[in-house]
Amino acid sequence: MKSIQQRNLCLTLVCFFLISSLPAAGFPIRLTGSGSTRCSGRVEMFYNSDWGTVCDDEWDLNEADVVCRQLNCGRALSAPKEAFFGEGTGHILLDEVDCSGNEASLIECLAREMGKHDCKHSEDAGVICSESLTKPSISMNPVGEVNLDQSVNITCSISTRIYEGSFILRKTSGPFKMIEWPSQNSVTFNIHKMSFDNEGLYLCQYRRKISGREFKSPLSDSISLSIAVRLQQPSISLTSPNRGLVWSPEGAEVTRGYSFVFICSINCSYSEGQFFLISSDSTIVATKPAVNHSASFDFPIAEYKHQGSYSCVYEVRLPTRRLNSTETGAIRVVIKLTAGILLLLFVVLLVVCLVCKRGQKAKQPVTLVQTQLAATVGSCHEDDREDYVNVCSVDTKGYLKEETVRVEEEHIYEAPERYKDHDCDDPTPDSNFRKTKDVFFRQEREEQQEETSQVENDYDSVIQQLNEPTLDIYGNNEDIYLDLQFSE
Repeated sequence: MKSIQQRNLCLTLVCFFLISSLPAAGFPIRLTGSGSTRCSGRVEMFYNSDWGTVCDDEWDLNEADVVCRQLNCGRALSAPKEAFFGEGTGHILLDEVDCSGNEASLIECLAREMGKHDCKHSEDAGVICSESLTKPSISMNPVGEVNLDQSVNITCSISTRIYEGSFILRKTSGPFKMIEWPSQNSVTFNIHKMSFDNEGLYLCQYRRKISGREFKSPLSDSISLSIAVRLQQPSISLTSPNRGLVWSPEGAEVTRGYSFVFICSINCSYSEGQFFLISSDSTIVATKPAVNHSASFDFPIAEYKHQGSYSCVYEVRLPTRRLNSTETGAIRVVIKLTAGILLLLFVVLLVVCLVCKRGQKAKQPVTLVQTQLAATVGSCHEDDREDYVNVCSVDTKGYLKEETVRVEEEHIYEAPERYKDHDCDDPTPDSNFRKTKDVFFRQEREEQQEETSQVENDYDSVIQQLNEPTLDIYGNNEDIYLDLQFSE
């Protein structure tokens, strides 16, 4: 009796080891097909030196779970049918497989006799295991910085061919989370009207719940979403309320003492900003808040210290950042004198020049009198040679000067003894002085009339007129004078 029991036990152990060793030794399995991975694909068994498929009749997660466990691919996430991974070739080995889900291998499950079936390869069964979940990929459109209030699309996808799960989009910080159920192996998240709260790093993950258990893929790489707010460049203009502004190639010419105003404006949705008026050396001249998208910078009295180039910058301060516009083009301001002051300076300079010219001409009358007197003395009759010689031998220059001064001071004249016996026409100094005086003052009046039109030409004309009588002192008596010199 004891020997019979031992023999039955041995037979049971042999049968157990034979059955358990069949999948590993005689019936290995693999996952293959289009889009397959190590842990997802079309189920195939190796039998009779060839690979064959499994029919999807009665195929569900229990059978798929056994396959995933057998391949060390975790738990089954899906049991696709109808040649999801493409149609196989060769024999269909198993049909109507029925597993409880706890079997160690597919051969332990109930099924029709090996090779017996009523299927086609269009009914090939497949599995998707939890270990097949790869790291999803993530992308964003538009790429990089986005504008405020703009919409953004973030796409998450996974290479595993599974549709029953969901994708989760979340930020690395904060409570933000979005969930989408894909119709394929990717999904797109739409974020409308971006705000500064949406800035940050985003990543996505695939999730699948089966029988109360949740399976998740690894986290994707993160992408950065930042909002770029580019303020429009403001405009700048310059005016002068009292019309002291003239535009020239050098810039804006503002008359000294007049007022001028810079006006900065911008077309922007942020109306609660402020304008900076900046000088050429990047110094902030003034700051004013925007009123109806513009601000005015007044300069009541233009001074030389206000010369330089000016430009505008607009700034908006938000809770999380500060926004600045680009700088406007510069306007150069040049401070100039008034036309009245320039005219006054010109008149003063002209008067000074005229006074100097008249001062130089004031020295000419004495020479004129001397020359005219000398010419008169030389006009005596030709027959009074001896008297003429006496006159010429005297220091004519000194004598005429003394006579002229004396006549002007005393207005009294007595004829010298040496002139009483001569028959010269009106030889008296008084008559000569009167003639000379008349000539001089007549010529002076003519000069004053001509000075108003041309000062320089008048001066040269006077010099020429003064020189001509001097050259003609002797006139027709020049030969007599020479004869007297030779006779001596």
